[in-house]
Amino acid sequence: MPDPLDDYRRKRDFGRTPEPAPAPLRRDGGDLAFVVHRHEARNLHYDLRLEQGGVLCSWAVPRGFSYDPAEKRLAVRTEDHPIEYEHFHGRIPKGQYGAGTMTIWDRGRYELVKIENWDEAIARGEVKVRLYGRRLRGEWHLVRTKQAENSWLLFKSRDLYSGHARDSALGVDLEGAPPAGPADELRPMCWQRERAPFADPAWVFEMEFAGQRLFADKAGLLGVDTPPPIAEALAELACEHALLDGMLVALDARGQPSRSALAAALASGEHDGTAYYAFDLLQWEDFDLRRLPLLDRKAALRTLLPPDPHLLYVDHVAGNGPALLQAIVDAGLPAAIGKRGASAYVAGESADWLRVPAGDVAAPTDATPTAPARTRLRFKPTNLAKVYWPAEGFTKGDLLAYYQTIADVLLPHLRDRPVHLNRFPDGIDGKSFYQREAKAGTPDWVRTVDIPHDDTTVPHHVIDDAETLLYCANLGSIDLHPWLSRAPTFDAPDYAVLDIDPKDAPFAHVVRIARAAGKLLRGIGIRPVLKTSGKNGMHVFVPLRPGYTYDHARMFIEAVARVLARDLPDIATIERLPNQREGKVYLDFLQNRRSQTIVPPYSVRPVRGATVSTPLFWDELEHADLSPRNFTIQSVPARVEAHGDLFRAALEDRQDLLAAIDALQDAL
Repeated sequence: MPDPLDDYRRKRDFGRTPEPAPAPLRRDGGDLAFVVHRHEARNLHYDLRLEQGGVLCSWAVPRGFSYDPAEKRLAVRTEDHPIEYEHFHGRIPKGQYGAGTMTIWDRGRYELVKIENWDEAIARGEVKVRLYGRRLRGEWHLVRTKQAENSWLLFKSRDLYSGHARDSALGVDLEGAPPAGPADELRPMCWQRERAPFADPAWVFEMEFAGQRLFADKAGLLGVDTPPPIAEALAELACEHALLDGMLVALDARGQPSRSALAAALASGEHDGTAYYAFDLLQWEDFDLRRLPLLDRKAALRTLLPPDPHLLYVDHVAGNGPALLQAIVDAGLPAAIGKRGASAYVAGESADWLRVPAGDVAAPTDATPTAPARTRLRFKPTNLAKVYWPAEGFTKGDLLAYYQTIADVLLPHLRDRPVHLNRFPDGIDGKSFYQREAKAGTPDWVRTVDIPHDDTTVPHHVIDDAETLLYCANLGSIDLHPWLSRAPTFDAPDYAVLDIDPKDAPFAHVVRIARAAGKLLRGIGIRPVLKTSGKNGMHVFVPLRPGYTYDHARMFIEAVARVLARDLPDIATIERLPNQREGKVYLDFLQNRRSQTIVPPYSVRPVRGATVSTPLFWDELEHADLSPRNFTIQSVPARVEAHGDLFRAALEDRQDLLAAIDALQDAL
């Protein structure tokens, strides 16, 4: 019989490619495996591979996966791959078949459905599979078309998991979630102590509800008889298994949660007024989510809940505890629970949870109608009607309102960093000046840090809270320029940055270089993050573990820039002098120096359109309509509401460069 891996062997030189050479065919028993590779070749696509007959039968899916059954995606049948490819990831060298970066996007087990004989399903041109992965879940269909021999369509079946056009079941990364072990005794996570109202961008705040703390799964509430309306709602969770944490609540005659009202409802059997308020997700299917950050667990929880008044999602306010406390006072509730957004779920009392009693909350101060309303300011915003963007008519008040809206996701990227202000007191068409020093007369409530400079020290602004952010914006600082390092470790950057600066080069060249930079970095084991500069360029960040200096960061990014300039000589250069760049895109690695700055994500830029430096999904580089003009003070808040902070990994995913440096030397 012909060897199904002959095509695979013929297309590859195993002396040059790191891909695995086929071993003798294995036909072991047990579960069948599937793997999806994210393949950054000439064009980005995803390779779906299904184990069958000792090999991985493969389809290339150019546009990836969608959970919307109405979206049918092209899938092109390619050569079979060896079983060993299930675990392969790396960079296939230039000049080799499939050159580019191959990363494992999802992996798990699968089973055939409807037609359980593989050969019969292929012959009919209809392969139906049920996938059990971290991203891909449920039933999917592959149907052969009549357009070409290897042309198929891939689409989601209508099942528990189908829905919006997302590309993963929960919309969050489950890489850090281990398989769920044997059921153990559950103990809830609890607050450890009380604290006065505070604002901190690293924390989120939820209302505290009077009721009964209970775990729940699809079968009902654990440990008590489940009110029928709640049981019916839990049965509609969009999964086969989940473990929730929350409160069983009943409302009294005033419409407020009440323990006595709950006791009466449970005693009488009148359950129409009861509801389960879910605020955490501990397990999903066969994965334990407790190690994931709280914000990821809550985002996943929101995805699962059906629209039902008896099963409610407990939303939160990020960063601004006092704002929620005022709402709590107005609602007659007792307290807020503050939770660290990056915290894991642990049993028992934890310092990552705090109870914040409502107590006495100061009455709101008078504010100009166009001033931001959520933060009670210790200064009075001025000239809010002044037009800062004449062509669009956007005013200074619009700028402050944007920064107020976006503060929760912006502030973590500014916290503890010296900031230089870029002030435009008369708008983008007026004169401007760059201010490093916090001048005399700066309010004492604005935090500053003293930084040695020559024979003296220079105080710099530090923006830790929404009020300071708005104060700086009120000074006319449209954009902000923080250091790459924090106080007090000024010589230790948190990330290395490649600034892709086009000057007058086409934005299409910027996109092409950014795509190549992502391929290169992922191919050497780095997990970079990407954002627009807010003008016409892009920034690629590599988060660093503690211990690296600016020299380390600069030399690493210089090596990356040299590889890119070598591989893309027609469009990329590391030439510093603009008049010698020949219209090419400048790859700036010199930003990685002490006191150098780069605009943070979500910073507005002083250019036409009021565009914003905006984090991107890497796959967005494949979109033909990608443009910096898509991201403005009008559009970015809705994008953040939909996707959260796509740049959070720049603060949390701290990486070691040693293995990457060795791999980069090989590339050089």
